[in-house]
Amino acid sequence: MLSQKTESNESYYILAVDDDEDILDLIKLTLERSPDMDVEVLTATDPEHGLELLESGDFDMVISDHRMKGMSGVELLSHALELYPNILRVLITAYSELELAKDAINKAKVDIYIEKPWTTTQIREDIKKVLEGRDTVDSEEVELKDGTAYLFKERKPDVLYQTGLDRIISLGEGLIISRMNPKKASQKFDVKGSDVKFYWLTKMPGDTNLNPVNLELIADMIIRYYEEGGKTVILEGIDSLLRDNSFKRFEGFIENIVDIASMEEGVFLTGLDPGIMQPRELATIENKMKSFSF
Repeated sequence: MLSQKTESNESYYILAVDDDEDILDLIKLTLERSPDMDVEVLTATDPEHGLELLESGDFDMVISDHRMKGMSGVELLSHALELYPNILRVLITAYSELELAKDAINKAKVDIYIEKPWTTTQIREDIKKVLEGRDTVDSEEVELKDGTAYLFKERKPDVLYQTGLDRIISLGEGLIISRMNPKKASQKFDVKGSDVKFYWLTKMPGDTNLNPVNLELIADMIIRYYEEGGKTVILEGIDSLLRDNSFKRFEGFIENIVDIASMEEGVFLTGLDPGIMQPRELATIENKMKSFSF
């Protein structure tokens, strides 16, 4: 059995949104000073700014107050769900609002709601529980075979990364294209002694950044990697590719990568939350790869 547990050096990247700056400062201080969590909290007092910050990096979680000017917390988390379905969503709401908010909470599919007034101990325990629940995955071992493409259907790419990194460590090489920001990636992909090429899937400019709009560029990079003898490619961030490209273009992209991996005896690993695709589209992609559900 493969089992990925939260380790003491695991760090988390959280966005907190509230139009009350004092509350934001308290949330940031409370979580970053937690004795058993390594957490970095970015804050935004404006929901629109919060959505902009989500584009700048791979957050593990977004925490939002419900009652804010301009946009409610449920609306913000609903947008986060649509744009970044893998992110954990936490809603903070007053007890008096709870009955009114229950139906709306379902629209944002929040992972947990925290009632006001919360205590330091309570919010730390609640946030830790949700984060660790994301990191704990038990699954049957996936045996990788050369010349094969694999699709991991899971909400967070835990088994995808664990399986791919095991192979990279074993072979000493790999290409990783990820929505994860470089700071977090340097901790997640700590594969000492391995020749790993890492690229950030983002619209931000940079020498090692790949714009998700440029499917041809991404495909060319992967193809050249295989042709030059590379054996392992991990692609995480299908939601970004689908958001910026038609499904027809994306299907052709996947088909080309699967074909070259087969020709060059390489392994291609990718994953998605099945909820981001229509059933017919998901079935089309599944038919091109060996798929696993977690």
